[in-house]
Amino acid sequence: MSARIHQDDRRRLRDLIVVGWSHAGQHAYVASLGIAIPYVIVSFHTNYAMVGILLSIAAIAGSALQVLALVVRKTSARLLFTIQNIGSTIGAVTAALAPGIYIFMAGRLIQSGAGWPQHPVGGSYLANRYPKTRGTTLSWHVTAGNIGTLLAPLLMPSIIATYGWRAAFWTLSALLVTTTVAVAVWLPSPWRGLTSTNDSADQEGIGFWSRLRALIRQRPVFALLVAGSVAAGGQGIGIVGVYTPGYLHTSLHLSAISLTVILTLLYVGAVVGPILMGSLADRRSHRGVLITNYGLGALALLLFVFSGKDILSLSLFGIAIGIFSYSELSLRQTVFSDYLPPGMSRAGFGVFFTASQSIGALWIAIIGITVADGGFRDAFILMAITFLAAALIVLWGTHKRPATRDNS
Repeated sequence: MSARIHQDDRRRLRDLIVVGWSHAGQHAYVASLGIAIPYVIVSFHTNYAMVGILLSIAAIAGSALQVLALVVRKTSARLLFTIQNIGSTIGAVTAALAPGIYIFMAGRLIQSGAGWPQHPVGGSYLANRYPKTRGTTLSWHVTAGNIGTLLAPLLMPSIIATYGWRAAFWTLSALLVTTTVAVAVWLPSPWRGLTSTNDSADQEGIGFWSRLRALIRQRPVFALLVAGSVAAGGQGIGIVGVYTPGYLHTSLHLSAISLTVILTLLYVGAVVGPILMGSLADRRSHRGVLITNYGLGALALLLFVFSGKDILSLSLFGIAIGIFSYSELSLRQTVFSDYLPPGMSRAGFGVFFTASQSIGALWIAIIGITVADGGFRDAFILMAITFLAAALIVLWGTHKRPATRDNS
């Protein structure tokens, strides 16, 4: 019996590593995009308003596709992740070959569209594999993605400086090939029941859609969906990761070395932050830690943008942004999972990411327009306001002891 338990533990750990590495590839794309954008803008003679609008379109399209999690509830995670990573590789190659800004952004659109399974399918799969420590596990899933984010400032600035931004995307393509191989080879076979939910409603053949509608109408669930749409304006992936390199490069005119140091420290915070905050949430309170994270994240964003060119302050507050902005998603996902009834993990997470990220993707355009019209300082202030507003929504809409937890 002991040997069987250890074998199961090893399999769960392997699954966490493989799903996490797939997540790392998706984050590496977005982080590399943020670092390359200042150079792409110059190369294609465009501006941040145009880039923000095009990025927003791609993000909305990819986020909306997450609704497919409600339809493919029985499709294996391995198949979905393999298709995802093949598509993401094609997106990176398209960006590397792009003759203009529209084809370049088409690469992002392809990657965003292909990457829809990572959050709803990966989150529900891991939450069900580790039901007793879902806060820590989901934070590890986010942290694995942030390791991909960390790879970007470690590799891309020097590649861009030496060989140009196109070479950076060829490097990214090679990384995404490794995620494709890892998923296809090491996740369990789809023929061995690799669905990420034990959907009792499906087994009975009745009631799934009525249960889903009833779930969304619950005040805590609705509040968390709205909070996510608002807080997306200050989230790490998609906002901070896209506009912070531009602020350091275009507004502060920092050297490549200073930019690399600050971004690396920010992404180090993004790696360790979700682990620390997720573990704290499991020991203390999922809801309480999420609300605290919103407040500290808003403060970090404000202190960062009011630090001027002081490298030490930018580095310290950059770490804080990494910790709190990149912990928001896993913490909110953990609180959301507390309200999911048995058998609704993948569908629930599909609604969670579709609703919050589709609407939240508009923030990419809003922040880009704010940068073009008012500057980066106004943009960072707006990011901080979104976190404070989300904290108030969670305070209003949720309660300390969730009525249900999904232990399927």
